[in-house]
Amino acid sequence: MTSVVPKYASAVILLRRNETGDWRFFWARRAQAAPFLGGYHAFLGGRRDPEDEQVPVRHATDPEHAAQCACAVREVFEEAGILLAESRLTAPETRLAVRADLMAGRLTFAEVCARFAVEIDARRLIPGGRWVTPVGVPRRYDTTFFVSRLDGADEPELWPDEMVDGQWVTPAEAMAAWAQGAVRLVPPTLHSVRSLLRWTTEGFAGREDFQRLRELLHDHPAAHGEPPAFIELAPGIVTFPVRTPTLPPATHTNCYLVGDRELVVIDPASPYPEEQARLDAHLTWLAEQCGARVTAIWLTHHHPDHVGGAAHLSRRWNVPVAAHPITARLLEGKVQVSQWLADGDGQFIPASPAMGRWSTTPPGWPGWRLRAVFTPGHAPGHLCFFEETTGTLLSGDMVVGLGSVLIDPDEGDMAAYLASLRRLQTLPVQLIAGGHGPALGEPQAVLAAYLAHRQQREESILAALRSGATTVADLVAVVYADTPAALHPLAARSVQAHLVKLTREGKVQQSGGRLQLADVA
Repeated sequence: MTSVVPKYASAVILLRRNETGDWRFFWARRAQAAPFLGGYHAFLGGRRDPEDEQVPVRHATDPEHAAQCACAVREVFEEAGILLAESRLTAPETRLAVRADLMAGRLTFAEVCARFAVEIDARRLIPGGRWVTPVGVPRRYDTTFFVSRLDGADEPELWPDEMVDGQWVTPAEAMAAWAQGAVRLVPPTLHSVRSLLRWTTEGFAGREDFQRLRELLHDHPAAHGEPPAFIELAPGIVTFPVRTPTLPPATHTNCYLVGDRELVVIDPASPYPEEQARLDAHLTWLAEQCGARVTAIWLTHHHPDHVGGAAHLSRRWNVPVAAHPITARLLEGKVQVSQWLADGDGQFIPASPAMGRWSTTPPGWPGWRLRAVFTPGHAPGHLCFFEETTGTLLSGDMVVGLGSVLIDPDEGDMAAYLASLRRLQTLPVQLIAGGHGPALGEPQAVLAAYLAHRQQREESILAALRSGATTVADLVAVVYADTPAALHPLAARSVQAHLVKLTREGKVQQSGGRLQLADVA
């Protein structure tokens, strides 16, 4: 699968100093139904339009810088009604009407600038880094971040349906909300909040030293246009996606690191030497920067796209591999599993103070409690790992953020899979971090949707049989009519898994090589 080419975008960190001297920034939550990062908190911003290149920008360093500045000003105006420029667009009712025309495509921003004498000054937008969405996700952006100080009485008024729950917060309040799991943040937002916190606590904000803020925002390996190698989901829980021979649309599998000084590595998945070297380099960097060390490797299940780097990592760090006994048996001769994990087994990982500036652990953190949850269905020995402190479910291939979960009848079990989903519904999960794709908020809604999807497939199979379908090919043609033909072989495996379940339940039977409903036999 070819990697998605990132599209240009801009984001703006709006800053304001209140009457007591405290600095606050503005953020909001993306609507849950948003096509990109729904439910995540973010700064104002969005994708660059081709017309942004036509907008005059004073004091820009080059045309690319000018276009990114124009995009930033337009997005803040569209999303919040704040115009970071001089203009004749002052009447509130006129601003609202122009915003509506922009959002509806009746006006371009270049036309707005010409009509209302909008003068954008690049000096009002302080560069705050350039971040690129990691590979392996269906939507990618190359985003330039800016900082802009907002003076005066203007208040952001969010446009409906795009972003909600906008608020001014201090960096300390924002970091506390993230640590408590109250908000979800992508790497550039999290790093920006951390940078703002350092800026305010180290005395630079009091002197209004924006040059120092610019330096702090750029002080990250991924703030210069290279996709981030890792993603911090919660304190001490890091995703490190690695390229694997997995099923489309996924191209990567999520490896997870849990802890700070003591690390449990979950699913070191890649068989490719260059990917193994990337993970080795990151773990070495953590050892050098934070004194971290790998203490164990845990596996969710036996599939090659989840265990490809386990043997290498075990040798590299001289640590044991742990998995369910069924998984251990299935991996004999491939990966040496020296520790068994049964349902309910767990491990406490202590938090360590003074881990350095790259630590994700807040002061006073109670540590992490990982618990194995036996969830057969996708694979017979499948385990999810529930981290109790943060409420994070490391779900392997039970629930994923990209693509769908295949239940193959040769080793999977549809009835067991559905029972496992229902069991996961009983856990106090705050975030689902699957084996592929981004982490998922609203976990109860996600699990309910997974169950409803399988139930709908099952009902569609029964309806197709009722309408005269008699073979698996017939069922695939009807039930997966909206699926590309190239994926029909996988769809056939899923149909067969449903048929095994329905046959056991006495709802379907096979006679003379033809399928039929049991009640019409």
